[in-house]
Amino acid sequence: MQFNSLFRLVCSPRLLVASRQTAPATTTHCSGFHATAVVYDDGGVSKSVVPERPKRPINAYIRFVQSIRSSLASANPSASPTDISKLAAVKWQALDQASKAKLEEEYKRDQTVWLAKNAKYLSQLTDAQKQELKLERQQKQEDKVKREHKRLMKDLGRPKRPMNGYLLFVANNKPKPGLSQEQNKLQMKSLGHQWKRLPDAEKERYTREAEEDKKRYQEEMKAWEDKMLASDKVEAVRKKNVLLPPSPAASSKGALSSTGAKTKKAPPTRP
Repeated sequence: MQFNSLFRLVCSPRLLVASRQTAPATTTHCSGFHATAVVYDDGGVSKSVVPERPKRPINAYIRFVQSIRSSLASANPSASPTDISKLAAVKWQALDQASKAKLEEEYKRDQTVWLAKNAKYLSQLTDAQKQELKLERQQKQEDKVKREHKRLMKDLGRPKRPMNGYLLFVANNKPKPGLSQEQNKLQMKSLGHQWKRLPDAEKERYTREAEEDKKRYQEEMKAWEDKMLASDKVEAVRKKNVLLPPSPAASSKGALSSTGAKTKKAPPTRP
């Protein structure tokens, strides 16, 4: 568990999990479509073989962006991908209607072909394959929700999580940038061995730093939660990984903001 967290810390924002497959995937034919079957070291083949789905055509706007992206990148070498996309959007707005109509016609032709191929593709799937595709779509949706939640927490300024003593040791001794993935893995193993051989006094120092960092996190989370409740962002704090509950004052304030203004008193009835 620590090694996985460590690898994400020093190597990449995403952890590339090694596959259990020991043999490369082979391509087979299934009902006229190409399908990928996983062949294992015992010679067996995975039971579910889902044909590759026909690729959906890109719309007129994406076609236009792809056609000018390289020229925009060459003309603006210091521009980021986001900047290039913004420049392409400006170019699209200025494009004449005839050129837009031509791109739209190309998209419609490809869309007609794709609809026919996709209908044939779906008709040839077994119930098991359909179920597998359904589970795959659900997984993608869950991953999307997690990414959006993570982006939201970052935008809202959620406090940075604390690290334990081992991860603090790694952060202070992490490899220099520019190493390959394999070199980083070797460095991580080396740091793990160094940690095991580290004197108890040194480990205790990192443990104390981790405890202080945990207290920092708890205090910052407390203040952040109260701020979120005061801003009517209850969905950002009521999570199972929140260490401390929001204070009663902030909770009542957040509940008041979520239910609206105080109810006005009715005017006194005249006798």
